[in-house]
Amino acid sequence: MGIVKEELLEIKEGYGDERRTEITHSEDDVGIEDLIADQQMVIAITKSGYIKSLPLATYRQQKRGGVGVTGMDMKDDDYIEHLFVSSTHDYLLFFTNRGKVYREKVYDLPEGSRTSRGRALVNVLPLREGEFVRAVLATRDFTEGKYLVFATRKGQIKKTEFLAYNTPIKADGIIAINIRDDDELVAVRVTDGDDDIIMVSHSGQAARFHESDARPMGRDTGGVRGMNVSRGDNWVLAMDVARDDTELLVVTDNGYGKRTPIADYPRKGRGSMGVKTITITEKKGGLAGALIVREHFDLVFISQNGMVQRTSVKGISSYGRASQGVRVMNLRDEDVVSAVALVMEQEADTAAEVADEPASDG
Repeated sequence: MGIVKEELLEIKEGYGDERRTEITHSEDDVGIEDLIADQQMVIAITKSGYIKSLPLATYRQQKRGGVGVTGMDMKDDDYIEHLFVSSTHDYLLFFTNRGKVYREKVYDLPEGSRTSRGRALVNVLPLREGEFVRAVLATRDFTEGKYLVFATRKGQIKKTEFLAYNTPIKADGIIAINIRDDDELVAVRVTDGDDDIIMVSHSGQAARFHESDARPMGRDTGGVRGMNVSRGDNWVLAMDVARDDTELLVVTDNGYGKRTPIADYPRKGRGSMGVKTITITEKKGGLAGALIVREHFDLVFISQNGMVQRTSVKGISSYGRASQGVRVMNLRDEDVVSAVALVMEQEADTAAEVADEPASDG
């Protein structure tokens, strides 16, 4: 204790001075955000509905070009569907198939270890039975785009100013789009007011139109017809922003697919049946999935019986609109493709790549 006392007196003598800090009553309210560091976080959401966040620094310690590190501990038939790099002070908007939107601050999301699965979304959001998340958007101040465009299974399209969603959201969410009981939300995209939209149906048609064909509406509305899917047993599979430097990848029920340049799809008016995007035959089945892709993307195909196949976009041949495509997934008897999605196979390999990209729905 004598040594400790002696050393502390030496420190006092060398560095001691008058108190500089003034302790006064604060005239401002201190919110929880004022006490939380503004740092970048990686948020990962899996197809089966698990979510977690952890600091981006966890990954930036890895050298580019390395083999990466172990990511989430997932089941064999699960995969990361949404991956964001966002600030702790950003919002995440969760849009569900029933047309509701829930909002959470990134700092409120459950943190996990690098290898943990995370927490089930049903323990984070008050999802009802049969309700699940269709799209996720990250935003700081709702100015990353001008509009949100929504598409439904029955072919409705709705455009609403992004800023209209910058409003206090109740604990049980608010209505993002009015949806009839026999319909459901398919996709949500951010647009700049001068984008083209493309909608793809189960019957193998694709309708491309300018977003100005759909006038802006309020939040609590159902929209207008974007694509005509009224004939036969048909429905909208996908909707996205159509840019000529991208490609549309399609895959059929029986595992056949191809990619076609978006520039091959002519712009027509809203509400049409569209043009052929693949020749449908009994052997190949109807369309099971459609995605806007670039050559460096990776994909995952999932079958109804739980088979999962991962592949790169560049490994799938590019053909014209009217072609039949080639086999892209080997299926067992009585099995069919249920979904195709972009996949983030290793968080560590992708975190640094998306860190400088605009936040989106992954």
